[in-house]
Amino acid sequence: MSHRTFHRHLLTTLSLMLIGTLLTACGSGSGSADGVTRLTMWTFLDPKGDDPRGAALAKIVEGFNAANPKVRVEVTGINFAKIDGEVIRAAATGGGPDIVNVYSVQLAQHVAAGSVQPITTRVQPWLDKQGEEYVFPIDNVTYDKEIMALPWESRVWLLWYRKDILSEYGFEPPTTLAELSSVAAGISEKSGGKVAGIGIGMSEQGLGADFMEKFQPLTAHYGGTLFDSTGRAVFDDAAGQKALSYIKSLGENGALPRSSLTMSADDVVNSVKAGTVAMAIEGSYRVASTRAGEGVGENLVTAPVPGDPAGETTPTAVAGQTLAMGANTEHPDDVWRFMEYYLSASSQEIFAGAGVMPVLKSAYAKAPATGSVPAEELGRWRDYLLKDGRASRYPEDYSELSTEAVKAAQKVVFEGGDVASALQQVAKNYNANRN
Repeated sequence: MSHRTFHRHLLTTLSLMLIGTLLTACGSGSGSADGVTRLTMWTFLDPKGDDPRGAALAKIVEGFNAANPKVRVEVTGINFAKIDGEVIRAAATGGGPDIVNVYSVQLAQHVAAGSVQPITTRVQPWLDKQGEEYVFPIDNVTYDKEIMALPWESRVWLLWYRKDILSEYGFEPPTTLAELSSVAAGISEKSGGKVAGIGIGMSEQGLGADFMEKFQPLTAHYGGTLFDSTGRAVFDDAAGQKALSYIKSLGENGALPRSSLTMSADDVVNSVKAGTVAMAIEGSYRVASTRAGEGVGENLVTAPVPGDPAGETTPTAVAGQTLAMGANTEHPDDVWRFMEYYLSASSQEIFAGAGVMPVLKSAYAKAPATGSVPAEELGRWRDYLLKDGRASRYPEDYSELSTEAVKAAQKVVFEGGDVASALQQVAKNYNANRN
């Protein structure tokens, strides 16, 4: 057992000793005196919040409950950075939710911890029936030939820019990575630092995800990848060094402010909404809620992330939120019934209306022609995914790796650290601690 694995197991054991009783009490749903089976669903979405996705979730759950009077799904919203640990700890004590919303990037740690169970026998006949209608690469959620979750949305990472801010300072939207750097630097300079040209969350908040969501596609653009076919880290090669060097150049020319050190993805998005960041590379799933901000609306424009030379685009990661079946549920048939409803055409159309990229082809055609994310734009996102999407499998300790990577990047970008040696050290440490 590696040092990292031992340390993780030790922390988990201590946590279980402290909170086991509480989490067991939050266990899987069960029948009640009124004959209604109550299923618990844990998700990062808040059905009562102002995120359009949360409102869509609430509508779908309400529809399922109305159509299934003997089953009632009850939703608990948990912060996205905490939900995985909460589910894993609860499942280890014999409890946990019946239905788990898992981000595909984090699924491997649930599989390793045994907090979710295989659903192949239920999902495969459904997939066979869907045929080419279902567009998410199911291999991304398949482990040892078992399907462990069912993705209900797709997402891509896009160039966001505030056209009102670019216009105010006399810039056109960038069409290459070089232009992205120069336009961002120009905005920072002309605004006297009041507006950052580009936002990248360089803090360890959110497990360093915002940094990695830029580093990975840039590495792919330069011809590299994070891991080789054996799972060994290889991002310290020439491609990874070019990717980090590009991000470093944004700090050197003033495009990326030092305040990025305290920013997470949420902070970047909120800054775009507030008009204190002009451009960002953020997820499609956040566009609708950002456009709902005062004064934003159509001023927020999305496009594929440009590459170099002109005419090329930077690849985008392919990921998505999924539904999984809790390891300790006593009602697998009812859980699957809910999953089917969640993935139905009508539910997918509801999510499309909330600016979410559906996993069913037909839902794109039936998305609203108007709204915060009109059907035409949703279709452009789909085309970017199909043309330049890069599907990846992530290891169970990916969150640990991303945290270490962003720590190294902080020193490189803002303290003048050496790109090659920083990446080589992170990759060396990661590979040395692999099981």
